[in-house]
Amino acid sequence: MNYGSMFKGTQVKMLTSAMALALATSVASAQESVDYDNAEFKKQTSAEAFEADVAILAREKGADKAAIARAMKFQEKFEAQAQELMEKFPNKISRIWLEPAPSQMAHVQFVGRVPSVQLPANVSVQGGGRFSLQENIQRAEHMADVLKKAGKRNFMTYFDARTGKVKVEMAMPNPAKGPNKAKVLEILQRSAKRDQDMPRGLQAITEGDIDLEVIQSDEEIYTLEHSRGGNWLRDDGFRECTSGWAVSGPNGDGIVTAAHCTGLNQFEESTSSIYSMTWRSQERGNGDAEYHTTTHIEPAEFWATSASIRDVNSIKSTIFMFPGSSVCEYGRSSNTRTCNHDVIATGVTATFTDGVTVKNLVRVSGDNSIGGDSGGGWSWNNKAWGVHSGSNGSTSLFTPVQRVQKELNVTIKKK
Repeated sequence: MNYGSMFKGTQVKMLTSAMALALATSVASAQESVDYDNAEFKKQTSAEAFEADVAILAREKGADKAAIARAMKFQEKFEAQAQELMEKFPNKISRIWLEPAPSQMAHVQFVGRVPSVQLPANVSVQGGGRFSLQENIQRAEHMADVLKKAGKRNFMTYFDARTGKVKVEMAMPNPAKGPNKAKVLEILQRSAKRDQDMPRGLQAITEGDIDLEVIQSDEEIYTLEHSRGGNWLRDDGFRECTSGWAVSGPNGDGIVTAAHCTGLNQFEESTSSIYSMTWRSQERGNGDAEYHTTTHIEPAEFWATSASIRDVNSIKSTIFMFPGSSVCEYGRSSNTRTCNHDVIATGVTATFTDGVTVKNLVRVSGDNSIGGDSGGGWSWNNKAWGVHSGSNGSTSLFTPVQRVQKELNVTIKKK
């Protein structure tokens, strides 16, 4: 996939109001009937949810359903194997990634020599890594800090596990005037000499460690956009954003959505059921999310499509969002659940032209959103993955749920 031309001729959209995760009921207790606009919904079991997502992914990839099902079961199994490796060899894994479904292949690179491990034949193991995975992610984040201090704007950085390089994508109206890798390296080395606390990974970085792409665009890395969505979050009666995941928090039960939503004070469960809600906190720096409490019950459920509701059974750990993993998005505005989204990178940092920086994002392939799908959830089966942040015509970004919980001091509700 060519990510280099993703900004050309495309306005990068921050898709506000999002995915119809109708995470609330209009009832006084959880046992009473749910008041939804669409009465023809179905409550899916975990097995039904898995089969549904497999069918969507198989259709979108043009692959056999059985092959996709085997690949997704392999991804789940590999997550458990990777967890054991990380616990047994802390700070010794340099890179880890998956071949996208329907492949059943994973890759692990260790720092230095390969330790004595027994893994299946479809898990490729190699040594020679210079830095731990955490150090590699920190290199990309600190590179963004250094470039920002040097006056650079409108760019994105992340560690690309597949190539082992720090990816820098910079949007400029005239790419011919953009920096080259040698100039970026000079900026980093000059900063490292001044800053004795510079991470080891940046002090040792070379030109070969940088994958720089200067893209012709006069748009922001993202542009904020408020438009139609799912179950509405209102600003004094004006439909502006949508709910994400149901949460419990220090101020009570409520919902989370994207932080670039402003002035929200009403939750529209249906056209006849409008509830008040109160803004409590937000984070738009270490992620893009905010927390509101509401005046009604918030069950641990979400809309997977306009006709199906699922329980939230678990949340996805950010560290196991391996490049190559598949994940789904659903938005009521687009009203389509799509699953052909492969993780590209975690720990993505974006810096805007005004100097605002948003870190800790997850980048995935594919953009099936339209205006109004921001703030909603990313998921697979019954597992919550993230809160939608933005897209640009070819890739999408979201804040992982672990980061949402940490920054807002909330807990996503689970059954």
